[in-house]
Amino acid sequence: MSNKWMVIILFLSTFAVALCGFNPSPHSGGDNAGYLSLAHSIVSGSGYVELWDPETPVHTKYPPVYPLVLALAMLVGVKSWLVFKVLSVAFTALSLAILFDWIRSRHTVKLALCVCSILVFSPAILWSSNWILSDPLFLTLTVCCFWAFERWEEKRHSYSWLFVGCLAATLALFTRTAGLPIIVGVFGVLVLKREWRVLAVFITAVTLPSLAWLSLTQGANTGQYVSEFFLIDPYRPELGEIGAFDFFTRVKENLSKYILSYFPQGLSSWNEGISRYFGLLIFLVASAGWFKRLRCNVGVSELFFPIYLGLILSWPAVWSGDRFALPLYPLLLMYAGDALIGMVDRRSRWLEIVAYTSVVTLFLATSVITWYESTGNARACKRAISNAGVFSCYSSGLQEFVSVADWLGENIPEGSVVFTRKPRIFFVLSGVQSRTYPFTQDPERFLEEADQNEIRYVVQDRVDGLGEVYVGSVVRARPERFCSIGFVGNPPQYTAILGIRDADNLTGNPNDTTRTSEVLEACAPNFLRDDPIQSTVPLNLDVPILVGSLRNIVEVEGGNY
Repeated sequence: MSNKWMVIILFLSTFAVALCGFNPSPHSGGDNAGYLSLAHSIVSGSGYVELWDPETPVHTKYPPVYPLVLALAMLVGVKSWLVFKVLSVAFTALSLAILFDWIRSRHTVKLALCVCSILVFSPAILWSSNWILSDPLFLTLTVCCFWAFERWEEKRHSYSWLFVGCLAATLALFTRTAGLPIIVGVFGVLVLKREWRVLAVFITAVTLPSLAWLSLTQGANTGQYVSEFFLIDPYRPELGEIGAFDFFTRVKENLSKYILSYFPQGLSSWNEGISRYFGLLIFLVASAGWFKRLRCNVGVSELFFPIYLGLILSWPAVWSGDRFALPLYPLLLMYAGDALIGMVDRRSRWLEIVAYTSVVTLFLATSVITWYESTGNARACKRAISNAGVFSCYSSGLQEFVSVADWLGENIPEGSVVFTRKPRIFFVLSGVQSRTYPFTQDPERFLEEADQNEIRYVVQDRVDGLGEVYVGSVVRARPERFCSIGFVGNPPQYTAILGIRDADNLTGNPNDTTRTSEVLEACAPNFLRDDPIQSTVPLNLDVPILVGSLRNIVEVEGGNY
């Protein structure tokens, strides 16, 4: 069988495996909604701004390549959550197809097949293919860069392949900020090969858009990755910045997490106890293979591997996870396989076959079972979605949040702003701008932020426990500042929709002890549009912000809650 057909079959096989275990639900995290909102902002002509925020600031955190890809899909008519998610599946399948041809060209077909067979069922690879995130595109561009530079050397320095490699590296940088190591890798190879003219063009091609991006992000707040990098915990900025000792502690903690947990469990579904030993073994064997490769030839991947590893080990431990190790999984397997080949090379053919088969079986023994179980869960989720809507596979708390977003999008006046737990998702679902409610139990601070930003609504959600901890505490402390618009759910567990009353227009005695957080007054009619809608038609699979509004069967009960 020709290599061309093997690449095509691998692409189709990866696509099919990923789709069989495909979770059709949208992700409940804010990043997925954030990417869609940025793409919508581009398509609508608003620029690269955060439409979910009432101040619509220029976005400075995610580089623009992936939102541009989503925007292109929107321009050709894509509106469905499912199709946007399938784009990630396609990028994943494409990355493994390119990976196969790259490993085949620098090693052997057998090693390429072994590595890709393991990665097709890798939990980390399959997980990343399920969501609307930049990781699959970043993996594709990274592997494409490695492959193009390999082709460049094979074709006796064909400059068309060199152009492809440099372009892929540049796009990778503007897909994820963590793409900087691949830029360094390309720079190093061009220096080693003495390609001075190409190097000058490459530096110019990277520098000009980088300067434009830096000028765009200049003066941005602590949402930037660079500023967050130096914090002990980006999610708790009050802890301050790291010192020299804290930095080494961070690296040690991350090293332990990646080697003993994320690497082995991202490649296969071993239990936690066994995975620690396999993780250490994989890393040591891969390191030996990497050193072996350095003695033969230094390519982009040989420089990228230690630099990228150093990067993810040095950033805040709360960011660590197998999704950030995604570009390292193919390299770990390839370098480990290279070291294994050295052990069995020029020995009996049967020993080589046994070695390859044993290693692949060791990885696939658990990951295939996990994948098979995920196919059953995926089928059950698809049935639920067809009956009850796209978020029906999630908890009742999140489903209530979705229903509230839908209802508020239809019923509150234009230009309103709402305090919510998840502002980006809320905006994509409702088209209503939102901010995260303050994580404080101090009612004065909470209400001061609401008054300063003219926020008249707050959703006390059940997505997690924070709604009760913060919103509930403030309402109990200052019930006279709140009124009830309604709720979704079945008491005593429900998601409450509250109005925030203007302090200057309060009536009655604010110290009246008969008014409690359990018995709030109904909000005045001006909190809603004329003739508010009490129920809506069933929702579909389209992203609400792209079609106008989400539709869901829901009754919102008013009055006391």
